[in-house]
Amino acid sequence: MSNSGRKINYSIRPAKSIERKMMRDVFSCLRHYAPLRDYQYIGFGSKYFVDFSLFHRHLGIENLISIEADTTNIERYEFNKPYSSIQMKFGRSTDVLPQLSAQPGRKIYWLDYDGTFSPYMLDDAAIIAGTIESGSIYSASFNCAPLISGSNHNLSSEEIESKLVDLVGRPYVQPGIDTRGWKQSKQLAVFLKECLKKELQKIITIRNTALPPEERIIIDQVLFFKYADGCDMATVAFIVYKESDTQIHSSCRFNELYFHKNGDSPFEIKTPNLTIKEIRHIMETMPEREKLSKRIFTDKDIDALWDNYRYFPNFTEIEST
Repeated sequence: MSNSGRKINYSIRPAKSIERKMMRDVFSCLRHYAPLRDYQYIGFGSKYFVDFSLFHRHLGIENLISIEADTTNIERYEFNKPYSSIQMKFGRSTDVLPQLSAQPGRKIYWLDYDGTFSPYMLDDAAIIAGTIESGSIYSASFNCAPLISGSNHNLSSEEIESKLVDLVGRPYVQPGIDTRGWKQSKQLAVFLKECLKKELQKIITIRNTALPPEERIIIDQVLFFKYADGCDMATVAFIVYKESDTQIHSSCRFNELYFHKNGDSPFEIKTPNLTIKEIRHIMETMPEREKLSKRIFTDKDIDALWDNYRYFPNFTEIEST
């Protein structure tokens, strides 16, 4: 019999819940640029719209746009919208984004891709970089499952290189690229994150050539997450600001968020596999760790919960009789 208890955390996706709340706090820093109600949020709501509800309730954003590639269930998506103010745009992101990004105003983009990384995701980043305004954020989540795993453990260097080309296209994979270390999901997360950053920077560099020094655009990485709710995922976010807004950017104080990461070392969102009763007991007892039974709780699980306890989701236990 399989250990079905290991599936509990996957079904409630605690790491994703923690990530959403951290993203909320990153986005809230943008209030130094403009009132958050003046921002437009663009993302992938699916039929659950969890992030849309969170950002509307806590940030007051009313201009919400959800891109949905599934054009066969339009009525269902419209039905599941938690707010009538959410605008649905049906079609592939690469087809929809040119129209949305051309509209003036500060924007928060969170393109939460749920499939394997693909070159079109770099195209999306390029489209956004072409028009994104100072005080806006571009963020993306993507699968970063290791290239070498399971039946793929004997891949040759040429096969690894070919897999990378499939993910990002030949321009980002130099012939003879170092193929060591691809058993680690972190290796792929950093590689894909850097590909997105280079694509943004390429377009912004072109824009800057036509701008006076004070209007030139700067991009700054404000977070880099890695987590797993059944599969390895990563999220990166970049704020864009012009040179004359440097003081405003400093006022945002992104670096004071304990999960802030602006380099290649991701903040890992770790979640313990604990029952609801165990979670409640730790929350009630900490920081008096010595009162927690060593026969029930491991230091690893205690640390995983306590490190992010402010963001850990609250679950209500329903018992059947």
